[in-house]
Amino acid sequence: MQRPAVAAAESAAAPWLGLLVPAHNAARYIETCLHSLLEQAAGDPGIEVLVLDDASSDDTGAILARLAAAHPGQLRVLLAPRNGGISAARNRLLAEATACYLWFVDADDVLLPGAIAGLRDVLDRHDPDLVLCDFRYLRERGLSRTRCTCHAPANTPSDSRARLVAATLAAGELHVWSKVARRELWQQVAFPIDRHFEDIAGTCQLLAQVRRWVHVHRPWLGYRQHPHSIMATLTHARLDEWMMALEGMQPLLADAEVAADAAAVQAAADFRLRNLASALRRTARLPAADRATAQTTLAKARTRLFPHGTAPVLRAWLRRGWWLRALRTHRALRAAFGR
Repeated sequence: MQRPAVAAAESAAAPWLGLLVPAHNAARYIETCLHSLLEQAAGDPGIEVLVLDDASSDDTGAILARLAAAHPGQLRVLLAPRNGGISAARNRLLAEATACYLWFVDADDVLLPGAIAGLRDVLDRHDPDLVLCDFRYLRERGLSRTRCTCHAPANTPSDSRARLVAATLAAGELHVWSKVARRELWQQVAFPIDRHFEDIAGTCQLLAQVRRWVHVHRPWLGYRQHPHSIMATLTHARLDEWMMALEGMQPLLADAEVAADAAAVQAAADFRLRNLASALRRTARLPAADRATAQTTLAKARTRLFPHGTAPVLRAWLRRGWWLRALRTHRALRAAFGR
């Protein structure tokens, strides 16, 4: 019988977990973030924290230097010669990582208490390729309720990639920081350079390789929302990148197992239409000069994403009792395209 991956890594004196943190001008939050990681990693030589300072112009570098000196052997800091953006930073971290399992954490987020212990328990019991965890929003008044990232039974391992795709797209949470996977899978992922919505691309590449997976219905990560996030400051260029990310899902959806599964196919159509409808509603916030161009972009994307039209998806929503969602989406489509 094959030994679990974590035990094999430890017997080879290799790290079992790598926590990967891309950081750019993150002085306000990086210390809080790293303390949440290092406190849980303390005393475990099998955990490596790897941070890339993406040519920050604030005090991020000084903070990292101080923390690295205080945690020798556990915190490793990489320096980018110039700012390359989040995708380049993540790609560099993946190339440098040596641990058996890898977990991305954004520089302004935190690991919630018990996250690493909970992960280790799941890995020891199930030896999966991928672990999906839930999260909570970090807000000034405290943590929000738990947000689910996968509509699948909790703590129940599965070997079905189609079920993984269906459950993940149904939840609609394709960020990379809620997914812990084997290094050899992550290192087959290439985040697209100089493009927003890179999480959709990276997550879809990852899911396409997974065989054994498990969803843990516990919030292991605190996610900080910002008023100046990509979604809050959407431009026509970013809108175009959003649609490109949705179209880039196609290789995953063309996987033979996924394409043959009705639930996975429907979940993909649902996810794409929800995103298209959201994009349409957000075009109303664009300057008048950009609005018509943005609607033209979305009209072309609709044709490519839904070559047979959106009516079959809307009818499926009505059959499932999603009346309000179907009505709002129909209105958004009609307002933009006239039919």
